[in-house]
Amino acid sequence: MKGRAAVAKRWVRYVMPVMVEVDCDDDKVTRVVTLPEEVREDRDDMGHFLLYDEKFVRRNSDDQPQLHAFCVGEPRWEHPQFRVDGPVNWLKTEEWEEGFDLTEADDRYGEINPYDLRER
Repeated sequence: MKGRAAVAKRWVRYVMPVMVEVDCDDDKVTRVVTLPEEVREDRDDMGHFLLYDEKFVRRNSDDQPQLHAFCVGEPRWEHPQFRVDGPVNWLKTEEWEEGFDLTEADDRYGEINPYDLRER
């Protein structure tokens, strides 16, 4: 689009329980069920939200556009008292990806000091 500023993209990390049914007689996993109605923001051990830029470099959650991404990505349900399926403001659950290749971003994603302001 003409005249539009560069778009910043951010990743907001969430956690969602996964239930695994185990047949103890056969020692086999028989079912795996995700619980998108229980999705919540993920935090580090200091209680800070986990937000990353498009290169998977962790960013301070108090700065823009991370704060904006956090607000936009917050899960919302059509009827919050009856959480069913995934959030209505997210893609449909059948469109969710099961993972993606982070090989190029592994070092940055696992950065020990995410708030170091030096050039990366």
